Amino acid sequence: MHIKYDASPTFKAKVHKIRPLVTAIRGPIGSGKSVGCVMHMMKVSFEQEPNSEGIRKSRWVCIRNTYPELKGTVIKTFQDWIPHSVCPIVFDSPITGTMRMEHPDGETQIEAEFFFLSLDKPKDISKLMSLECTGVWINEAQFLPKSIVLEALSRAGRYPSMRDGGPTWYGMIMDTNSPDDDHWWYQLEKGVDEETGESLCPDGWEFVEQPSGITEITNIPYDALSDAMKAMVDNGLVVDYLGKRFVANPDAENVSNHKKGFWYWLEKIPGQSLNWIRSRMCNVFATVADGKPVFGDSFNRDFHVSEQKLLPVKGWTTYVGVDFGLTPAATIGQISPMGQVRVVDELVSESMGMERFIDEQLAPLIAAKYRGCDVQYFGDPAGVARAQSNETTCFQIMEEKGLDAQPAHSNNITARLESVRYFLRRLIGRGQPAITISPHCRQLIKGMETGYQYKRVNVSGQEKYTDKPDKNMYSHLNDAFQYFCLACMPENNREQLIDESSSRVILNSTTGY
Repeated sequence: MHIKYDASPTFKAKVHKIRPLVTAIRGPIGSGKSVGCVMHMMKVSFEQEPNSEGIRKSRWVCIRNTYPELKGTVIKTFQDWIPHSVCPIVFDSPITGTMRMEHPDGETQIEAEFFFLSLDKPKDISKLMSLECTGVWINEAQFLPKSIVLEALSRAGRYPSMRDGGPTWYGMIMDTNSPDDDHWWYQLEKGVDEETGESLCPDGWEFVEQPSGITEITNIPYDALSDAMKAMVDNGLVVDYLGKRFVANPDAENVSNHKKGFWYWLEKIPGQSLNWIRSRMCNVFATVADGKPVFGDSFNRDFHVSEQKLLPVKGWTTYVGVDFGLTPAATIGQISPMGQVRVVDELVSESMGMERFIDEQLAPLIAAKYRGCDVQYFGDPAGVARAQSNETTCFQIMEEKGLDAQPAHSNNITARLESVRYFLRRLIGRGQPAITISPHCRQLIKGMETGYQYKRVNVSGQEKYTDKPDKNMYSHLNDAFQYFCLACMPENNREQLIDESSSRVILNSTTGY
């Protein structure tokens, strides 16, 4: 067998030379990440020390989030470079392949086993429990929960056994496009401890970043570009789209393996969202929506998010929208004298009851930052229901904690969503947005931008979405935000909106339109 593999600069200089416990590669689509990872497994298999019988044993687990992706991308790429004649793959449960071949030294043999698994839910961890392997390759790791990634890593280093000399190296290699900055990958690669300022990157983990396929140069003057970038612009390797300008990156990798060269990336720009372009081709951390963003037609991050962190103003009435349940959330803000709604703080939680949420988050924040303000609380109207355990309502809990709360003005989803759009689509003063959000309210901003969405319905033909927003990690805070916006609306406008929304619901239920 003869394989001609020209490693990209990133793989040649970094990935194939280093041997940390975990190598994590982040790059754009079409950069050769998958091929590089396959060849890295080959390289490690060749470097495994032989046992007493001259056999270099290794075992790999190759993981993707879904079976179709596993079969159509991971296995296909694997067989493109390690053909069936060398490593026959048996599509059983699990899918396996064994490569037996002579080592280039002419004296020893290579015996490398490969297991191919699809994992995307915590319950799938059971598929890993009985496996003992040398190394793990996770393709598109952004689609897997952190718990699965760590469990998969715990399987590495258990093969070959010590009677065969043990693994010369063991660990994990994984690749991905850039996820958003709330993702576990970002936290491990870029995150720092707020108290100590130390990196959150675990010991033994190495994060490697490939050059982007294209670069956004919207606000960069031509004279400020590098000579190589100017040459790209001069040669027409630039696309203007949705008010943004993108140019081919002269440092992009794997260009020669694309028939259209740099246009492999440039031609994919039209029709995509800006965040998809930034994540998949510019290789920057950005949220990519799988569904349809609820406020995609109204929210503009550059316009509705304040450049500076907002602070509360003493004496101004403070409105707090609260969503209950086991993931309580709150949106806190004020209205300026000129009528601008200012979202100053957000609070989110996970697996936390209402009492604990108040004691640990809401009450301390209000006491620390909003002292001297008239604070009004508006909660999910469903909170009037009594708990089965002690028959206490969420509003009674808030009252017992000294927070005088009342049900939000409506729980009609149409009225709630339109209350948000009421502010997003209005201007005040000299072209200022009617609502502005503090930049540190990151989860609310992410939700408004892409995370809070209508889920795609899996049907053939035209794209279809659910008629109500999907319940996910962004929905609780956005629900609280809707109660907040209803409270901030002028009374006459709010009453009219609620009446119109109620009529619309009746019309929908009787006519289907």
